[in-house]
Amino acid sequence: MALAIALPTTIALAANRVDYSGKYLAERHKDTPSGSTDSTIEVVQSEDNIEITKVELGKRTTSRCPFNGSEGDYTSPSGVSGKCKAQLKDKYLILESVVVTRPQPATSMRVHTKERWQLSADAKTLTVKSDVDFPDVSRDVSAAVANELSETRKYMRTDSQ
Repeated sequence: MALAIALPTTIALAANRVDYSGKYLAERHKDTPSGSTDSTIEVVQSEDNIEITKVELGKRTTSRCPFNGSEGDYTSPSGVSGKCKAQLKDKYLILESVVVTRPQPATSMRVHTKERWQLSADAKTLTVKSDVDFPDVSRDVSAAVANELSETRKYMRTDSQ
């Protein structure tokens, strides 16, 4: 009898899982110069991972982030390689990435980005809230710089659902 109750719950959870697969175009900000290259995201989501291809300022990067807690390959918009992981949490997709930058030749610093993705009820608008921190520097310095880099962007779906 327990199996009969558990099976529909499993099916219901799978049915409620949000699928982010699709193509999206960033909304233009008021301060964006006219004639600038559009920012796009193409997402392919499977049971095991999510693959995200971003095109920003004409540069194309692809990252594959697994859902099982292990680390996948990530490429930042500036082309720096790192690691990422993904998890579906309630109505959100949480993506975490870490890259190592070298602000000075003898110094390296980790940049940790946590993105919270949310699709609108009609699946036509994707909101991405990005928070950035720097685990290798003091909290005060990390917070000051992170406030400048953290942002929320909206993307409009360009393919049919």
